[in-house]
Amino acid sequence: MRIFFTNFRRSFLSIGLIELVFTLAIQFFYQEPFSAGTLIDGLSTISLIFFCAGLSIFVYQGGFFDGMVYSFKRFARSLRNKKFGENDAKAPLTEFKHHGKRFSITWPLIFDSLFLFIVSFVLSLLLF
Repeated sequence: MRIFFTNFRRSFLSIGLIELVFTLAIQFFYQEPFSAGTLIDGLSTISLIFFCAGLSIFVYQGGFFDGMVYSFKRFARSLRNKKFGENDAKAPLTEFKHHGKRFSITWPLIFDSLFLFIVSFVLSLLLF
C-alpha cells in the first residue's frame, strides 16, 4: 500500500513538472518571453490543454463511447430485423464493453492541471 501512494505522489509531481517544462518551452513563441504576463499566460494555456487531455481520458475510460456504440448497434439491429410496428429487438450485453479500471495518469492530469490553472488565474488577478 505504501508503494502505491509513493508512485501516486510521483505521478502528481512528474505531471506538474512536465507542465512547467512545457510552459517554459512555449515562452520562445511569445514576443516578450519570460515576462510575468507571458509566464502566466503560458501556464494557463498548458494547464488547460493538459486538463482537457485528462478529462478526455476520464470520459473515454468511463465507457461513454462504449454505451454509444452499443446503442447504435442495437438500433441498427432493430431496423434490420423487424418490420414497422413490431417490438424492439434486444441486443446482447456482450457487445457492451465497459473499461473498469482507470489509467494511473488520469487523476494527476486532472488535479495538477486544475491546480496550476487556478494558480495562474489567481496570479493574473493579483498582478494585473
